[in-house]
Amino acid sequence: MNDYLLILASAALVSHLLLQRQPSSRLRLHVCGLAGALSITLGVTGGRLLEGLIVAPWHLQDLRLFLLLPWLGLLAWGIPQVLARLRPQWPCDHLALPLLGNAVLLGLALAVMADTPPWLATLSCGVLAGLGFWLALALFDDLHQRSQHAEIPAALRGLPITLIGTGVTALAFSGLNGLFTQ
Repeated sequence: MNDYLLILASAALVSHLLLQRQPSSRLRLHVCGLAGALSITLGVTGGRLLEGLIVAPWHLQDLRLFLLLPWLGLLAWGIPQVLARLRPQWPCDHLALPLLGNAVLLGLALAVMADTPPWLATLSCGVLAGLGFWLALALFDDLHQRSQHAEIPAALRGLPITLIGTGVTALAFSGLNGLFTQ
């Protein structure tokens, strides 16, 4: 349940940062979703690798965050650079700051470092969380576009209606809690 809230809140805030900065296109939104999914997948697996190679052997459990932040910063800077070189026509400029502020990436990487699940579970957690972030980002873009054309009071326009949408979506996802338990 907490993972759903983390994904939704992070997607809502990143979506708000992206959509308020400049007019958004669907391509820019999906490039950001792809970059977010890649950074989550690589961040979680890199966090698991850091745990196995550095933190556990040297008993540096208290320094997990300080070891993880440079890795996440490198990913936030490097993934848009790689995407811009692979696809020059994609709008990859100004993606590093939203990727750096992605709470899903930091939260899941710290959770994986603390639990140390098997490698396949770590990889699947990263891929599924990345795809969920991409889906939530697309949903919040649709919510933003619909709220621009609806009659919403001035006090609720922008981030407040996005956060209300986040709460309603989190309530809907909480109905799925416990559905896939063993």
